[in-house]
Amino acid sequence: MLLVGLIFLVLANLWVRQGALLTLAAQVAMAVPPVPALVTLLVLLAGLRVLRRVGFGRREILGVYAFLTLAVALTSGAAMRFFLPALVTPYYFASAENRWAQFHKFIPDWAVPHGDEVIRQYFEGTDLPTGGISAWFTAVPWGAWLQPLAIWLAFFVGFYGLLLCIAMVFRPIWEEGEHLAYPMAEFPLMLAGFRQKTLHGVWTNPIFWSGVLIVGLYHLFNIFNAFNPAIPALGLSTPLSPLFVEHPLTALQPLTIEYRPEIFGIAYMMPSDIVASTLILYFGYFKGLALGGAMMGVDIPGYPFDYPQAMGGFVALALVLIYGARHRIVQVFAALGGRGGETPWLAIGFIVSTAVVLGFWLIFGMKLWILLVYLILLLSHSIGYMRIRAETGFPTWWIKPLNQERDMVINFFGTERLAAGGNFSSLAGLEVQNWMYRGYFAQLVAYQAEALRIGGEIKVDRKQIASLMIWAVILGSAVSWWMHISTAYELGSNVLEGGTTQGGTRVALMTQAYDQLASWMRGPADPQRNPSIAFAVGAAVVILLAVLRRLFLQFPLHPSGFVMALTGGGSIGWAMLLLSLIIKTIVLRLGGMRLYNRLLPFFIGVVVGHYFWSGTVWALIASFGGEGFNKLPVWF
Repeated sequence: MLLVGLIFLVLANLWVRQGALLTLAAQVAMAVPPVPALVTLLVLLAGLRVLRRVGFGRREILGVYAFLTLAVALTSGAAMRFFLPALVTPYYFASAENRWAQFHKFIPDWAVPHGDEVIRQYFEGTDLPTGGISAWFTAVPWGAWLQPLAIWLAFFVGFYGLLLCIAMVFRPIWEEGEHLAYPMAEFPLMLAGFRQKTLHGVWTNPIFWSGVLIVGLYHLFNIFNAFNPAIPALGLSTPLSPLFVEHPLTALQPLTIEYRPEIFGIAYMMPSDIVASTLILYFGYFKGLALGGAMMGVDIPGYPFDYPQAMGGFVALALVLIYGARHRIVQVFAALGGRGGETPWLAIGFIVSTAVVLGFWLIFGMKLWILLVYLILLLSHSIGYMRIRAETGFPTWWIKPLNQERDMVINFFGTERLAAGGNFSSLAGLEVQNWMYRGYFAQLVAYQAEALRIGGEIKVDRKQIASLMIWAVILGSAVSWWMHISTAYELGSNVLEGGTTQGGTRVALMTQAYDQLASWMRGPADPQRNPSIAFAVGAAVVILLAVLRRLFLQFPLHPSGFVMALTGGGSIGWAMLLLSLIIKTIVLRLGGMRLYNRLLPFFIGVVVGHYFWSGTVWALIASFGGEGFNKLPVWF
């Protein structure tokens, strides 16, 4: 299974190299699930008859799929492609003007590669002949990279081991106690034929293929329009901001209809109360705060503080979930003393992985209390996002309050207290981790939780699933590092990902992070009262909603809908959620669950068709078709 997964992982990285680094035509690894993982699932299912002859059945196919969801996601622009520039950017771009050299002493030598030429060639390329697979090995000074990457790999294994333990703690509560749907786990199970009672013969169902065809026509006209604007097409989005150009209606900007077929399809399977809560809270609460503030003349920078409120909401949501799982948590750790029926290995894994994560950053130089506050924020978001994916399957990463794990630490305490005595190691550690809280490293726990769900449904031992997830981290990291670093030395990171002489998007983000660190060293940032109050308000709202839902079973607003409304669930998904909710409501009113299940293949077909036509067919053509074929980039 691992060998098959590794083969497809290498192929996926080569696809990412071409589509995301060189042509900017397709960000296939950032999809939920990653397009290469879904393509692998479909390819292996198509060859199932042949594979069965060598003992490779549907269970093994789903194991490869689960492995690839995590391993391929690690190679995306919000993961390892973001992480690698953090190690070299502060040295290559250091100058007398930006004064970055003053914080070099706060970044440990063991954490980064060394050598002026090693770093220069990463950004500018080598003088060795390029082209061909051999250049991906010979052009790289691997000796300078192996030690720091090996140390970082230990951290990533520890970090994802911790997330996996957290997922395993909540699993029986959510699966067996609350019967959460796990739509993104159900999706591959349906395609692989493990849901015959609910969804019989999906591949021969004309309703399924009508969904594939309709979304295919949508993408076809978009492609034609990209080459010939005279051909009408719906496009990728429709901005509504031009409708709100006069004060105070300008407060409703930005407001955009995003045409996201994957959200539309999955939303049909989402709980209606969460969908409705997201819409009500997005327009009634968030946009209502913005409009009301404009009408009352509120002129506070950052108002209405959507991300700080969302961060507070995630912390409160995590606390509610931990409280709900308190008996399970006690059972897990009681096993260390031989009490209860639990195995002690989960508790041991939790303790060891936590020690690895804390030890890594303590050795880096971060102060323990700062690290604990930061990790509480980071893991709260992980737990909250994992819960939202388990409840809804919402197919995007942007249920995320960008940068808030770092920003709230600064807002709470100010940089002068965080760097007491002129020790900027903790702030340097936070900025080196920009890839963690700006990217989606911590959110990948959702794939681990979904893999555990898939494993349970196909009767695979959870120890095997856990082992598979650890291998996904090890191999996913190693293959991603090989692909990204070798490409950088072959061609120069300055010109990759749309860069000219200063690097692409990820390099620019790390440059901003280190500029921020240098500015804090020149002058402290004071604690910020307003975002801190907003954080407390967001936490209070989520706790209030959780209490009201416990007291009144029919209370309509859901805590998960609050954090979705203040992040991508509102800004990105509102239109598709609304459309799907309307259709679903009509279907249930007219024909109940019987009609709902009968139409389910259509919505599955929309999702499969979207990832096939846009994420696969067009993404491959745009990535490898040469100049002129990237007129319609594939983004997720």
